[in-house]
Amino acid sequence: MEDIDNQLIEKLKAQQISLSKKLKLKDRIPVQQIKTVAGIDVTFTDIWKNPTTGIACITVLDLDNFKILEKVFAEKKVDFPYIPTFLAYRELPVILEAYKKLNTTPDAFILDGMGIIHPRKMGIAAHFGVITDSISVGCGKSKLVGDFKIPENKKFAYEPVFIDGEIRGYILRTKKNANPVFVSPGNNISLESSLKLVMKAVKNYKLPEPTRLSHLFLQEYRRKRR
Repeated sequence: MEDIDNQLIEKLKAQQISLSKKLKLKDRIPVQQIKTVAGIDVTFTDIWKNPTTGIACITVLDLDNFKILEKVFAEKKVDFPYIPTFLAYRELPVILEAYKKLNTTPDAFILDGMGIIHPRKMGIAAHFGVITDSISVGCGKSKLVGDFKIPENKKFAYEPVFIDGEIRGYILRTKKNANPVFVSPGNNISLESSLKLVMKAVKNYKLPEPTRLSHLFLQEYRRKRR
């Protein structure tokens, strides 16, 4: 595939800015009423090739007991390259294929990626939340943008992440001696509730249990697919 040209990049930036105007960063429901959460993750048959095949997994958990309520997969050809701040254009098409397969309606979604910790407030979790009108939260594993202090080395220590002087989310240590994650609202949820939801969704590992399980299920799925 040819490289994405600057004209298309500017068009996609404008689309992200337009979508960001639809963001709702208030709680649709109180965070304590969120009981079922879906974790979304994506992998590829060959991350270095373009086009390649994207595989998405959505795992729905009951946060009261961490029981799996549903698990779905989808595959789709992907021909958009990885470009920082445009992850949604690479991964969302296959995510939406998996989303269509869900029989349950989760209270909220946690995605492996950013919410509004993004130059145009339109990370993949925000993009997904706007187009599906769902409660969504981003939980990314590495820095994209923003200024912050590293939280102290204890479970659930956190610090705010700033972009242009505005708090966009938090850097959260979910486990002692583990690298922190970046938490921010996607849509229909506030900054504080996003943080509380991710904490509630953490079990014994670095990642929130719904996205951690989706990641593990994808590894297993890809092995069996070969």
